[in-house]
Amino acid sequence: MKTNVLLLMVDALRADRVLGDDRRAVTPTLDALRQQATVFTRAFSTASMTTCCTSSILSGAYPFVHGIRSLADHRFRPDLPTLGEAFQAGGYFTWAEVTGPLLPQVGLNRGFDQYTHRDYEETLDTPWRQQFVTRLEAFPRPWFGLLHLWELHHPRTVTPDFDRPTYGSNVYDRAVSSLDHQLAQLLAALPENTAIVLTGDHGEYLSPEGATDTVARMKKSFKWIKRHVPGAKHLKRVAPLLFSTADRLGKQNNELYYHWLGHGFHVYDYLTHVPLIFYGPGLFPANRVTQQLASHVDIFPTLVSAFDLPVETTLASGIDLMPLIGGHENGSGSRSLYMEASGGRIMPEPEQWLGAIRTERFKYVAGLVNKSIPEELYDLTGPAGEQESVIAQHPDVAAELREQLAAMVASTVPGPAGGASEYAAGELDELQEQLRRLGYLD
Repeated sequence: MKTNVLLLMVDALRADRVLGDDRRAVTPTLDALRQQATVFTRAFSTASMTTCCTSSILSGAYPFVHGIRSLADHRFRPDLPTLGEAFQAGGYFTWAEVTGPLLPQVGLNRGFDQYTHRDYEETLDTPWRQQFVTRLEAFPRPWFGLLHLWELHHPRTVTPDFDRPTYGSNVYDRAVSSLDHQLAQLLAALPENTAIVLTGDHGEYLSPEGATDTVARMKKSFKWIKRHVPGAKHLKRVAPLLFSTADRLGKQNNELYYHWLGHGFHVYDYLTHVPLIFYGPGLFPANRVTQQLASHVDIFPTLVSAFDLPVETTLASGIDLMPLIGGHENGSGSRSLYMEASGGRIMPEPEQWLGAIRTERFKYVAGLVNKSIPEELYDLTGPAGEQESVIAQHPDVAAELREQLAAMVASTVPGPAGGASEYAAGELDELQEQLRRLGYLD
């Protein structure tokens, strides 16, 4: 019997809540999984918005290749193979259980025999979990599945037993602790011969100044008011202005405003550093840790290699991580990763888009369309980290990475219709209505 494969993607899961010794959440389930698996401690998403990142995970391609640059600009590129199609070709039943903005209209349902989009309020602590487990037991085997969890996204889900300081000093950490407890029951329901790839789609902004809980509770209240009070649907337009004004008056560095956005506004490491764990006895060594740079685009070629899937693509941007997983780490230390940001939670204009190149030491950031956006260069090994640009001190590094960024984006291979395809009018209307419910649109 072939191994089942579960791709478990937790929305807004920061790497520092799964890795490291100074974590505040209580995560025995994730700790046990990590100790039995191969872990990439420096893995990064390709963007800081869900739809862009998921497209890269499923295709192994950077956003400028698969064509999805924001929440509703284009459908997924039609000529790009997906992980669903790869596993189908390998004889697997394929399913996806997703939520949030990952509606089938986006085009990511291609290659899945069953693609289910649920309401974001259906989380692991609701009857949905048992309903899902019941369906899981009936799936033909072997299967490949994508499970997208929303518990850490605003509004965060914290069950009552975990809503106390023992499980974290803020709502986010308590949500991680609560999710970990729910995951234990979910993972226990998996068939014994199941490999697991766990990652986050992107990170999340958390304030070092203590505003985390204040903004989280306000957002939850605003969401309830918008859904239940007539005429309050445009409240979202006012809230960002209130928070940005409060930041200016309080001389804070966008703390409240960034909290309101959560993610999507930049490519800082706390928004792009994600866990990447490969579990599977006989496939991925237990208790192996590698600090080599890795990206979401590596998941596709790695799984194709690990499970010997009969799929080839000339458009993939990632690399096969199996040599690294096998302990051969030579030659990958000079790698550069691409990532981008398409703006905040509102539907952005291309003039806001940021592109970045991240190396072992530096991160270079610049406007992708609007070249008047000031360039940034961060020394990630220096004391200031991403708090202070060092572009004046390292102009040669900036020039080299500027050329890399331009060459990488220019290397896009056009598809038969110029890459990604446009939404039909009805599809776009349905997608935008879902985005309004989630708070991304006014």
